[in-house]
Amino acid sequence: MRAKSLSLLLLLALAGCEKNEPKPESTRKDADAGLSKVEAIDPNLAEAVAAASAAPAPGAARTQVEGAPPLDGVFAPGAADKELARGAVPKITLGSEGGDPKVQLGSSKTPAKLSGTIQVAVQSDPRQGALPILLGVTLEPKKGEAKGDKPAAQLVTARITSAKIDTTGIPKEVDDQIGKLKGSKVEYSILPNGAASGMRIEVAKGAPDDIVHSLADALGLLTIPYPDKPIGAGGYFMVTSRDELMGLDLVTYRMIKVKEVTPEGVTLDVNTKRYSASRTLELPGMPPDVDKTLFQFEAAAEGTLRVTPGALLPAKGEVNSVLGAVFNATDPKRRPSIQLQTRTQLDLK
Repeated sequence: MRAKSLSLLLLLALAGCEKNEPKPESTRKDADAGLSKVEAIDPNLAEAVAAASAAPAPGAARTQVEGAPPLDGVFAPGAADKELARGAVPKITLGSEGGDPKVQLGSSKTPAKLSGTIQVAVQSDPRQGALPILLGVTLEPKKGEAKGDKPAAQLVTARITSAKIDTTGIPKEVDDQIGKLKGSKVEYSILPNGAASGMRIEVAKGAPDDIVHSLADALGLLTIPYPDKPIGAGGYFMVTSRDELMGLDLVTYRMIKVKEVTPEGVTLDVNTKRYSASRTLELPGMPPDVDKTLFQFEAAAEGTLRVTPGALLPAKGEVNSVLGAVFNATDPKRRPSIQLQTRTQLDLK
């Protein structure tokens, strides 16, 4: 029997709950603060992101501006493919190489195995605190086979070795279900340019699959494609990618700034905005009477990461993200909605 989801599917505001459009203010402020960096790379994109981040006036029409991210967070049919086609390699745009000293970021040809903890804290109800789930993980690299004249990708298996709720007062049956995550794994490839590709998950019997999906999404965002030039403090670049999360087809923009370079590693500030490539969102377990058509979608994240050049993933850091969606309904004041806030903390070596 499939385990019940502990987060996303419980967020549906059913039976005509009054709609509150998702407004991740904390991440929006950080994203807006980075617009000057985007503008140095692409002024048109900066203007578009600013427009997409601004809340429209009540009752205002939501229209797609040609060549710009959509105001309502959902691309018009075919528009996402103009940004980046599905299956395409993520696009890296270097804005500045920064000052000296400079380092070449990215995974080495023979990266070492990593182990430690990744805490995924999920908050589905703003009135309640986040549920912190501490996952013991190992990340094992294995060299893939080259295909023709294409360089070999790096195969990675991220295996959950332990799982527990990292707080007190949780019912034993819930803690026991989380413990069943042990043995679940995420497999993916790291392409020569550092991008993650081909995420595949395997969920242990009886375990909540949405936690493994959350881990896979975190690994995808933390596996950063880097420029092919060394970069120093003050340097920044943008990554445009096409991703999938729990059935969502997303266009993702990540702005990465080098905050500090020391002999111990490199500190990065990462700001992310994501847009849906499809107007339809259908999740497992959604009631049949709920309209699956998106009225609005918004997803953003921000965090600080500590990177050791040559490693598979950042060793330490924290990323906070918000994902919200509002669905169509006959009564505009009673649109069903979902909201998911996630905090990911890393401690790997």
